[in-house]
Amino acid sequence: MHRHSLFQVAQKITSNTIMYLPKNVDLLEVEQLSWLSSPPLDIEIEENTVRGKLKAITVYFGDATIT
Repeated sequence: MHRHSLFQVAQKITSNTIMYLPKNVDLLEVEQLSWLSSPPLDIEIEENTVRGKLKAITVYFGDATIT
């Protein structure tokens, strides 16, 4: 399932979404997902590292963002 489709399904349930993604994800594409909602969702992007090496990306949308 494409990220865009998965995100739309999640948005039908809640606007507070967290996505755990591979380290090579296109961050611009992920940021564009926040614009699908009206109004656009807040977004927080977190790099997950182990021993200083990037392993994954966690993206928080809506009220799930870290403040």
